[in-house]
Amino acid sequence: MPEEIFEILKILNNLNYKAYLVGGALRDYLLGKSTNDYDIASSARAEEIEEIFKDYPHSSPGKKFGTVIVNFKGLNVEITTFRIDSKYKDHRRPESVVFADNIETDLKRRDFTINALAMDKDKKIIDIMDSRKDLENRLIKSVGDPDKKIKEDALRMLRAVRFASQLNFKIDEDLKNAIKNNKELINYIAKERIQVEFNKILLSDKPSIGLDLLEEVGLLEILFPDLAKCVGYDQKTPYHNKTLFDHIKSVVDMTEKDLPLRMAGLFHDIAKPLCLSVDENNLGHFYGHDILGAKMAEEILRDYKYPKKFISQVKLLIEEHMKVAGKMSDKALRRQIKRLGEENIDPLYGLLVADRLSTVEDRNISDLDYNIERIHFILENNSEILKKSFLAINGNDLMTLGFKEGKIIGEILKYLNELVIDQPEKNEKEILLNIVKNRYR
Repeated sequence: MPEEIFEILKILNNLNYKAYLVGGALRDYLLGKSTNDYDIASSARAEEIEEIFKDYPHSSPGKKFGTVIVNFKGLNVEITTFRIDSKYKDHRRPESVVFADNIETDLKRRDFTINALAMDKDKKIIDIMDSRKDLENRLIKSVGDPDKKIKEDALRMLRAVRFASQLNFKIDEDLKNAIKNNKELINYIAKERIQVEFNKILLSDKPSIGLDLLEEVGLLEILFPDLAKCVGYDQKTPYHNKTLFDHIKSVVDMTEKDLPLRMAGLFHDIAKPLCLSVDENNLGHFYGHDILGAKMAEEILRDYKYPKKFISQVKLLIEEHMKVAGKMSDKALRRQIKRLGEENIDPLYGLLVADRLSTVEDRNISDLDYNIERIHFILENNSEILKKSFLAINGNDLMTLGFKEGKIIGEILKYLNELVIDQPEKNEKEILLNIVKNRYR
């Protein structure tokens, strides 16, 4: 725990304010995990906090809720007044906030017991709900009546799943049942907020924990109905020993903690149930599922307000995941690199390796390993092919040969571009000019 946290607590205490470290930072501290998210609850009001820390950079976007963000010696800390939430509206936000004078009242308004702990400047823990026992038992449990808590703020359903996934905890049965009974309330939550929580699930050490829970409590079919259709789906092929959803979960678990890559893993086979054809041997085939899946992923991600660049990257990875088979020539690999861009080539092969290893046991990936090795060699030795203008000549050089500005210039440069990708050694000005003279004169 950074010493700056205790300094803030002492500053507030010395001015006769109560102050405690609360929330996720304390939870993670007790679990031995690192964090960058620090929250302090205090009896000081927002105006008083601003005055106390006026010599430090601070902002107050949540001032009406009693929150001031202070940058204390380089550490961002949210300091919030003890409060009681009033009646909730829209299954998301309290109608108003009533400030309180003690930490016990503040802790009772929180969502889960593991987040309802407080620590003072002397590291004394305040635990009024036996929260440390739930930490020890690795249990996500509601503060108070779980049905009431979910009805107050429906996002808590997704937060429960997210914490279980991130921490590898179980969800208390009463809370799980409350989520199942109130699952439709997730429709009240803004897509942007769902996106934030779901991203954290995907970036867990083992995202399949969260994905299984989403399916178990019924949220998967509401949030991603096409993905829910993959649950229990028999792929009818000897190349897979898992149901489609189990295969997808395995792929996501095997990929690195890179959000576009894991999102591509999540949706790479989403179109399979729509593309199934069965041959005379009763074997399943899924022709075109890569292209249709990329389109479906694009629509889903757009609906959940993901950035355009992010959507494009996920879509590209899904479109390309069926275009690699066997060892590829350097010529083919250079074209692949040029088509995808350097930033996407490693994620693509990360997806391909995870996809292959998530089928039957002992699948051979030596061809993928070979391609990866050659790709890195090409990038180290032919990195100029990635530049937009990597040709040794340009349009002006062609006009010196007598070509007029227009369509013909573009055609020649396109031809030379393809030629040099295949044969980098020809990317010299004199060689290219001679090729143009011989071909177009």
